[in-house]
Amino acid sequence: MYKRDRARKLQMMRQRQIAVQTLRGSLGEGGLVLGFSSPYATVPVKQEIQIPQVSSLTSSPESSPGPALLAAQTQAPQPPPPPAHDKWETHSPHSASPDAFAFETPATTTPSSTAEPTSTETLRVSPMIREFVQTIDDREWQNSLFGLLQSQTYNQCEVDLFELMCKVLDQNLFSQVDWARNTVFFKYLKVDDQMKLLQHSWSDMLVLDHLHQRMHNGLPDETTLHNGQKFDLLCLGLLGVPSLAEHFNELQNKLAELKFDVPDYICVKFLLLLNPEVRGIVNVKCVRDGYQTVQAALLDYTLTCYPTIQDKFGKLVMVVPEIHALAARGEEHLYQRHCAGQAPTQTLLMEMLHAKRKPNGAEMVNRSADHTSTLDRLSSKLRDVQPFHLNIPKRRHPYSLTMPQDRTQNL
Repeated sequence: MYKRDRARKLQMMRQRQIAVQTLRGSLGEGGLVLGFSSPYATVPVKQEIQIPQVSSLTSSPESSPGPALLAAQTQAPQPPPPPAHDKWETHSPHSASPDAFAFETPATTTPSSTAEPTSTETLRVSPMIREFVQTIDDREWQNSLFGLLQSQTYNQCEVDLFELMCKVLDQNLFSQVDWARNTVFFKYLKVDDQMKLLQHSWSDMLVLDHLHQRMHNGLPDETTLHNGQKFDLLCLGLLGVPSLAEHFNELQNKLAELKFDVPDYICVKFLLLLNPEVRGIVNVKCVRDGYQTVQAALLDYTLTCYPTIQDKFGKLVMVVPEIHALAARGEEHLYQRHCAGQAPTQTLLMEMLHAKRKPNGAEMVNRSADHTSTLDRLSSKLRDVQPFHLNIPKRRHPYSLTMPQDRTQNL
């Protein structure tokens, strides 16, 4: 009887101590409740008592949780709700972090797994391709996109969807600049050359980004905004020209047949950016060397990881003018809407559209004398470059590398 009574008293004392600690933790200082709660906060105390002789006593009234403990369990803090746009976050292995493309693990059963090389082939991927892939952050891309869409429509009955699309494109432009200015290839270029390359390729890279997001991260055709309106994501990737959707889907199917994967995507993106045929570039040799370096890396990768796909490298290079044709149509549409007064003014997007059309470098954007050009601010931003370091091997590839042609083809 003495041992039995002593065990009951010990059990009740532990219940009171844990109840007091739980109440103090839930109240905190000044009533502040922390957002994290231990998964063991609601476990009954009887499970913590390791006395085999009294295990049969847990059904007695004394062994049940007291009122203080029950109150503490009821008031236990709950984890905060997820962000409003979590449903758009991708679960692809390429979207978790900049270096999330797992070269040394077998392909999973995700939608993008069919576009990945086998585990035995990935062991032979060059360090250059690996570092190219580390510059990608798909989660940040989608979080920025959907975060802006929701913030612009919060507490709004209805918004102008074309104006909203222009804001998204403008944000995307700044993201393109941040990505490009941190690459090793821009390290050796003057700001003027960097600006010319970006002015020529920004729309091409945007179309390619949407192809990549749709193929590898399941980007939908449309999404519902916070106010209930439908936003056309496919039309966003076409710069506002829905009639190009058929050509866009054909191009996507063509890339799927080539097993277009993430390393292919980032190499093609560099090929779009580093076009030595852009007029007005001063350091043409540096741009051409970078272009040929990426070509050699892509050729090595396709031959190593996809030997069964005949001439995959050549077919990927031929995709470049098709992407440019889609982007050129979209740019022309945006420019016409801008000239008609239907698009926002004094944005980076509109100044980029004007930059391709200004004669002899004279700016055509009408603005007041005290207005600082967005391009001027962008040029200042490009001067603050912190590139990642990429070890580019000095070697010649046995295959001949073709240079880009003048990409003026229209659909």
